[in-house]
Amino acid sequence: AKVLAQFGVERSHKEWQPAKKIYRKMRDLSRYRIQLQEQKTALSNIAHSKEYSHNISTDIKQSNKKLIAVLDKEIDKIKSKLEDMVATDEQVSDCIEKICTISGVAIQTAAGLVAEGDGFLSFTNAKQLTSFAGYDVVHNESGTSIKGQTHISKKGNRYIRHLLYHAAMSASKHVPEFKRLRDRILERTHIPMKAQVAVQRKLLILVYTLCKKDQEYEPDYFNKKIAQAE
Repeated sequence: AKVLAQFGVERSHKEWQPAKKIYRKMRDLSRYRIQLQEQKTALSNIAHSKEYSHNISTDIKQSNKKLIAVLDKEIDKIKSKLEDMVATDEQVSDCIEKICTISGVAIQTAAGLVAEGDGFLSFTNAKQLTSFAGYDVVHNESGTSIKGQTHISKKGNRYIRHLLYHAAMSASKHVPEFKRLRDRILERTHIPMKAQVAVQRKLLILVYTLCKKDQEYEPDYFNKKIAQAE
């Protein structure tokens, strides 16, 4: 209580504002789609195990396929509803269109990120957003043998990290800027996941920047800027 009181006295705080209704609805649809996708993945893993197990009943395999088919239909419905909802708001639609200029980022990913961040209206800088998503770096200094090692906290919004996982994999293949980052981190650490997380973090910052500045993605923007200065 003392710390909270001190925090309230020492800093100036803005009044809390509820998120726009459209962001709440988009977030619910996006999260439900992710939850259905996770269920489908679990069922697909079951199907794989049954396929290579001895003497499994055909009824079990057929039941599993039916459940996956039902989930596929529901996921497609949620995707359509999310896209229709995005189209109802010009400001939201424009922001998502800007984000989708990044190769590898689809409308479902862009809509989910914007919804989870409430349009990024409450964030004043990219560092706040990366911390909110759980990409803030934690230093582990509990022992001399591992002193200096770092990892992301993962204490933030898991849905943002889920949305960025596949998008970052695609971007690191098709966007030179992200491919160079992935290769550089991989060469230094020899840890593929660390390189992937670095791409996810940078991709999130780029999404935030494009939405805030109302700009489309320009490949090799920084290299072109340096070339112009020279």
